[in-house]
Amino acid sequence: MYSVRLFCKIVKYRFLARIEYPGSYFAGIMAQWMVYSIEMFMMFLMIWNFGALAGWMPVEVIFMYAVWLLSYAIGASFVFDICMRFPQMAIEGTLDEALVRPMPHFIYLIATNYNLGYISHATLAVAAIAWSILQLGMTWTAGQWVWLVVIVISGSVIQGCMLLLCNMLALRTRSQSPTGMLFWEVWPFLRYPLSIYPRAIQFIFAIVLPYGFISFYPVQVLLGRQDGIFAGVAIWLSPVAAVLLIGVTVLCWNVISRGYESAGT
Repeated sequence: MYSVRLFCKIVKYRFLARIEYPGSYFAGIMAQWMVYSIEMFMMFLMIWNFGALAGWMPVEVIFMYAVWLLSYAIGASFVFDICMRFPQMAIEGTLDEALVRPMPHFIYLIATNYNLGYISHATLAVAAIAWSILQLGMTWTAGQWVWLVVIVISGSVIQGCMLLLCNMLALRTRSQSPTGMLFWEVWPFLRYPLSIYPRAIQFIFAIVLPYGFISFYPVQVLLGRQDGIFAGVAIWLSPVAAVLLIGVTVLCWNVISRGYESAGT
């Protein structure tokens, strides 16, 4: 509980520091909001022009993408800044600061690097999800609403873990992580249903790089679909994938951080 209270206090002071210049802070939020809303609108128009995409209606694709965006906003708000600073930590020895604090060092890293700018992504995603639900005329049971929450939490964990796994190698290389592209370069694939791609690519995103469990597979439970390879089972495995990735991330962090060498300053 002490670590949780300290975490919340650090994030609070980071927020107060950010809004010290409210014009800059809110201008950045509005810029991100506009960029992603335009991207979402262009996706809708493109699919609407074709009528459907591999059987997915435009509103269904927007719903899937909005769930992906919300989970990214939550997951990246915790770890994005850390991932971008891994090379600096290795070169300047700034990881020392976390190692000597009276709280778990990774929690300290998350708190002091929490990114408050992702509120733009989150608010847009929530608005798009609400709009999609209204357009689809979906009437959900309590269990389905709970499943939506489970999807978002699981997807956030998967996004955060994959960000860390793809970028933490920078602590060893002391430069941009050579595996960072495994996160950033796959974004264009994740905007659309994975079933439009060859089965080999679907297999990669279901087994090797489990991005399919962020939104593509689990939202099918809410849409009444079973699409893509392994769909009969995969649509329920998002929480399982999240738990497994936590274990893999902790293991990899312990191995990589063990080789950290302070700058000695």
